[in-house]
Amino acid sequence: MGQDLFLKKSAVMGGGLMGSQITLVLALGSVETVLMSRRQETVDKAMDNIRRYAADLERHDQLNGETAAAVVGRIRTATDVEDAVAEAEFVVESISENLEGKQALFEAMDSIAPRETVLASNTSGLPITILGARMVHQDRIGGSHFVQPGHIVPVVEVIRGDKTSDATMDRSCEVWERLGRITLRVQKDGPGFLINRLQHAIIREAVHLLVTGVADAESIDLAVELGLAPRFTTAGPLKQRDINGLKMHVNVATHLWKELGGWETPLAYLQAMVERGDTGLDAGKGYYDWSGQDPTAVRSEKDEELIRRTEQVMADWHARKKS
Repeated sequence: MGQDLFLKKSAVMGGGLMGSQITLVLALGSVETVLMSRRQETVDKAMDNIRRYAADLERHDQLNGETAAAVVGRIRTATDVEDAVAEAEFVVESISENLEGKQALFEAMDSIAPRETVLASNTSGLPITILGARMVHQDRIGGSHFVQPGHIVPVVEVIRGDKTSDATMDRSCEVWERLGRITLRVQKDGPGFLINRLQHAIIREAVHLLVTGVADAESIDLAVELGLAPRFTTAGPLKQRDINGLKMHVNVATHLWKELGGWETPLAYLQAMVERGDTGLDAGKGYYDWSGQDPTAVRSEKDEELIRRTEQVMADWHARKKS
C-alpha cells in the first residue's frame, strides 16, 4: 500500500494514550492531522508517544512505505478547539470518560466544524446518542471505538447512535477502511457496544475466579493467552461453537452458564484495589507486583509482541478471505 493522503485535515481531541495512537493512524491518510489538548504538557507527552509508536511501525514496514519522520511530520498540536476543528474533514474525540465534558466538547465542535464533517467518539462505552444530545446536527455524530493499542489492533467499531445518519456511518467506515482498518458496524447504541461487552464479560469472570480462589492470576491469564486466544484468532466464539457442534455446546451451556459468576463480588474486589492505590502497572501493583519495572519499557515490549502476532493473524485472515 502506497501513500494515500485522502484527507486534507483531520483532528483528534485528547492527548492520552488512545488519542495519540488514533492520531498516528489518521496521519497515515492526512495532509495534516491536528492533535488537540488544552494542556501543552499533555500534547508534548503525546508527541513523544507518537514518535515511539511510529518508530515501532516503521521497523515492521507498517507505514505504507513512508518513514516515521515523514508521517509524524504531518502532525501538529493545538490547545484550542477551534484551531483543531476548523476546516477538518474528520474529527475523533478521545478525551477522558466524563459525560459532561464530552457533551460540551461535541456541542462546541458542532458549532465550528464544516457541516459535512463527521464528529466521531472513541468512547469506551458511553452511549453515542447521549454524547450528542446538545448538538444541533446530531446526524453527524457516531462512534469510532479503537482497541488499545489503537495503532496496532486492526479493528474499529463504528457505532450508530439513535440519530446517526447512514452517510455518517458510511463515511466513517470509508475513512477507516482506506487506512487499513477492519470496521465492525454496531447498529444498536448502548453501554459497552460490542468489544467491551465481550471483553468485560471475560474480565468479570476472571476476577470472580481469582476472588473465589479457583486459580491465581497467572493461571487465569495463561488460560486466555495460551488456551482461548490462539483458537479465537482462527475462529471467533460463535464460529468456533459451530465448528465443534451445537449439540455439545447446548449440553455444556445448560449446566455451566447459570453457574458463571455475577458482578457484585468481582466489582467490590476491584474497587477495593483501586481505593488502596493498587491501580496497576503505573502504580507498581495491581493484580501483579510491578515494582521496579519501567511502565514505558513494559508497554513497548508488549506492543512489539502484539505487532508480530497481529502481522501473522492478519496474513492468515486475508488468506482465508481470498480462498
